[in-house]
Amino acid sequence: MEKRSPLALFFFDRIVLQHPRLILFCLLAVVIFLCFQARKFRLDASAETLVLENDEDLRYSRLISSRYGQNDFLVLTFTPKSDLFSDESLNTLARLRDDLESLEHVSSVLTLLDVPLLENPPVSLKELSSDLPRLTSPGIDKELARKELRNSPFSQDLLLSADAQTTALLINLSNKNSHHDPNSSQAETTSGSGLRAERAQLKREADQIRVQRDHARRRRHQDILAIRAIMDNYRRDAELFLGGVSMIADDMITFIKNDLKTFGVGVLLFLLIMLGIIFRRIRWVLLPMLCCVVSVLCMIGLLGWFGWEVTVISSNFISLQLIITMAITIHLIVRYRELLVQDPQAPNRQMILETVLDKLKPCVYTVLTTIAGFASLVLCDILPVIAFGWMMIAGLVVSLIVTFLLFPAVLILLPQEAPPTRPGWRFSITSIMAKLTAGHGALIVIVSGLFLIFSVVGVSLLQVEN
Repeated sequence: MEKRSPLALFFFDRIVLQHPRLILFCLLAVVIFLCFQARKFRLDASAETLVLENDEDLRYSRLISSRYGQNDFLVLTFTPKSDLFSDESLNTLARLRDDLESLEHVSSVLTLLDVPLLENPPVSLKELSSDLPRLTSPGIDKELARKELRNSPFSQDLLLSADAQTTALLINLSNKNSHHDPNSSQAETTSGSGLRAERAQLKREADQIRVQRDHARRRRHQDILAIRAIMDNYRRDAELFLGGVSMIADDMITFIKNDLKTFGVGVLLFLLIMLGIIFRRIRWVLLPMLCCVVSVLCMIGLLGWFGWEVTVISSNFISLQLIITMAITIHLIVRYRELLVQDPQAPNRQMILETVLDKLKPCVYTVLTTIAGFASLVLCDILPVIAFGWMMIAGLVVSLIVTFLLFPAVLILLPQEAPPTRPGWRFSITSIMAKLTAGHGALIVIVSGLFLIFSVVGVSLLQVEN
């Protein structure tokens, strides 16, 4: 028999199984505390999450922004059902511009109607300072204006498409209470003095900047909703599309939230169905799900506590943690049922203790090897990838601890179940694979070699794009 660790034996036998209610109470207290910290859980979809922290272009961009500021804007494309230069389309465009300018946080809207015309009629250099004609000016030849705007380097493929049927509206947004990116301050300050006082000051400033940034994001989200509400009023007259960095970041956060919900719930339902099909016992469905839910709640609370923001790169951590936690729990369930079949009269506590001690070392090694894989991510230079690596490392540790505490503590409080009945015939994929391997070894080696060659050719064609 495998030699057991005296410390593990003492811990599980004298603490976990001896005082299961105390263990559950402590776990409940931790979950409540971390659920309270989960209110600080944040999502981040800014452009800074997808760039290298030591990138020279990023530093230059931050330098220019610190000198001259940043202007936030959105671009709205307008393709009317009728001709763009008809009176009906231009009137619709003017109403759309006026409605957008009426929004509180829109400073100005630049459209085709606001562009000065220099060749309708031709304007001399002396007249450039005077009030120049525009599309809305009386006596304008619209065909000449169409030709001029299509060929002008200031509007060609900028305000007007090549076919002169689509125009763009430049929506300039106000930058009241603007903020700098906290990553920028961190990148610049941490390279200097590392005194504790300066680091504390940096942390306070980063927290203040984060609060301002969150407020600005909520305000910008409301602005985008208001702009899209105005767009809905004009969709009968034209085809409209909204673009811009702020819109992309706002939509990315929405997509991340939907992914967390969709994939999390989807994986949860899939695991429920599979557990019901495989084990056909309520306890073997609810107990693994309890371990998974508690692990995920603890991890979300830890992310909020330490201020780790979830990005588009790390948004699938919930699905990964659910699967990893479920794998650990299934190992324990299968071993417990094996012991129950071998000796149905054995005490329930003894079987739980044997199950936990038998699977502790293999599960620890499994988690350690998985941690080694995710730890490779922290060696790169992309901040959200590094954060994702640390998130999964912490998530694996949380899953291991929660499962090996919650599983035995709950199971010892449940009545011992009857041993599973052995059917006369059951489908076994492992037996089929064993017979296939024993009878067709040479064929398997040849097919595997062909797959290896095919894979090597595929790897040589692989391209990486970030």
